Parts: sequence; C-alpha cells; structure tokens
Amino acid sequence: MENLLLRTQLAFDNCQEHLNVSNAWGSEIESYLTQHILVIMCADVQQEIYGVVERRADIADDIALKNYAVATCKKVLRSIGKGEVAGFVGHFGREAKEYLNNNIDDKDVTIYNNAVSGRHDVAHSTGVNVTFRELEEAIRAARKLITVVSESISLNTAAA
Repeated sequence: MENLLLRTQLAFDNCQEHLNVSNAWGSEIESYLTQHILVIMCADVQQEIYGVVERRADIADDIALKNYAVATCKKVLRSIGKGEVAGFVGHFGREAKEYLNNNIDDKDVTIYNNAVSGRHDVAHSTGVNVTFRELEEAIRAARKLITVVSESISLNTAAA
C-alpha cells in the first residue's frame, strides 16, 4: 500500500517541509499548498485505478482485450468519488461491488470523499475547507480505497 500515490506523497512531504521551514502554517500559503495536493491526489487516484484495471486485463493475455478494457475504463471512470468508484467496480460484477462496499469503512469513505469534494471546490468554486493536516488521513484513506478496488476486481481470478 505504501507504493500507491507516490507522486502525491512526494508533493505532501515537500510541502510539509516547506510549511515547517517557512513557518507558514495557518497562512494562505498552507491553503494554496493544500489545494495543490488535493488536485494531485485526485489525479493520482484516477491513474492508480486505471493501472489496477490494466493489471487485471493482463490476466486475459489478449492485447486487444486489454487495450479495449483500458480505453473503456478511461471513458467510464470520470469521477473518483467513492460512489462513482463503486459503480465502476460494479461493472466487474455484483460480488466485486459488494466486496468494495463491505471492505472499506465509513470513516475512510468520509475522509476520502471530503478530500475529493475539496478538490472539486478548488476547481469549480471558491476554495477548500480541507486543512493540510487532514491531507495525511485523506492520502491514507485513498490508498485503502485503491487497495480494496484492486482486490474487488480481482475476485475469482488467479490474481486474488
């Protein structure tokens, strides 16, 4: 799970170091850095899920099928809120969606969805109400979601 969201983690670590060195906690700079990392995290989550689908498609050992699956994934998975991700996972079967919903707890879903909503507010509204200190928990929750997505779409395969 530590290998997930590496770009996000690097940005988080660099920004945290900057905030510590510059003593910019509680400033507009903290808010700007938080917004920046939310955007990176959401893009990173989406790319990680695409990677999960690509690895799952590799099992078929059919390059045309893999190409189709990956291209379709990129057209279908446009939003990465937990509800949208669960709907996407449901395309792999009812059991996959149930597994996802049963294996991620509500607290993680709330933390994750708050971060995704924060990213949406950054892009389409006036700002964000997520703090930099809350990002660490959001990153952890996002990693958990990606892990459970991977497990759920790998049910009934040799990769499970």
